[in-house]
Amino acid sequence: MPKISFDWDGTGSTRKGKELIQSYLDKGFDVYIITARRSDSGIKFEGISANHIIATGSNKAKIEKIKELNIEIHYDNNKDVIDELGSIGKLF
Repeated sequence: MPKISFDWDGTGSTRKGKELIQSYLDKGFDVYIITARRSDSGIKFEGISANHIIATGSNKAKIEKIKELNIEIHYDNNKDVIDELGSIGKLF
């Protein structure tokens, strides 16, 4: 199954974001939350394992992690992150 990831704040944490995450989980996709936060404290989503919730500490490190994990689609509300990711980035 394809790997899909979501930023958390302003993306996965929103009602619309949670619904989109759930729709991917329901279809059996491998879903990650990858955030520029320094800590993943307080980020939980039923159906996403703790090792799929990754706090990178910066947008630069978040972009690197997305590429390292071979994520196929990443949703984010930061246009700079989306621009850096090219075709896999989806502006939320």
